[in-house]
Amino acid sequence: MIAQGARSLGIDVYVFAVRGLGSDKLGPLAKGFHELKLTDLSRLVGLARENGVHDLILAGRVPHQLLLKQISFDRRVLGLLRNLADKKANSLLETVIIELEKEGFRVLDSTMFLRQCMPHEGVLTRGVPPKEEVLRDIDFALPLAREIAGLDIGQTIAVKNQIVVAVEALEGTDNLILRAGELAGEGIVVCKVSRPTQDMRYDVPVAGIRTIEHLVQVKAAALCLEARRCLLFDREESIRLAERHGISLVAR
Repeated sequence: MIAQGARSLGIDVYVFAVRGLGSDKLGPLAKGFHELKLTDLSRLVGLARENGVHDLILAGRVPHQLLLKQISFDRRVLGLLRNLADKKANSLLETVIIELEKEGFRVLDSTMFLRQCMPHEGVLTRGVPPKEEVLRDIDFALPLAREIAGLDIGQTIAVKNQIVVAVEALEGTDNLILRAGELAGEGIVVCKVSRPTQDMRYDVPVAGIRTIEHLVQVKAAALCLEARRCLLFDREESIRLAERHGISLVAR
């Protein structure tokens, strides 16, 4: 979607894909397509310069576990890792962006071509408005989710009857939902938020049809997203699927 948005404005697109994660759909949209290891920072800089690239956008989901598997012996990366106080997603990505900016690149807001995917406040599933007990769970969960996001632990929390059931960490949202369903049974409420100081250049929270499919699988009651600060892909399809299974979608 980002590539299509850029192309529609006459902007040339070059793709530097993390090995094993780059979609085949990007090839026809790109003037150049290169696969790199996650930590091939020096190669990324070199290829970008060779192709006359000045602006970069970080897009797509990279499983955090990949960092443990795709470490290369790029001296620049090893130096950056040594100097980090921790290896939280926020710390890693902030450090990479600073390094890219030192090299003269601009790292742009990752949502600049995706604003239509950021829901405004309100009930998205008009056919399935949230019940009173769901609203109470959302009121309970949102401040907790923001605290957890502020600590850069995760961006998602699952609750039921004002009890915290599960907190997202390395496993990601989909696995969090499955774990919460296993622990608490049907009726969980899932809340996804951005960090209090969210940098919109990276790691903006995302939900989509796969998220809804997992909510359906565990017979969840609702999903609440932070309005104007989370991306909801496949919006119409997601709303239809949620309504079909009695799941409320809310933006707060």
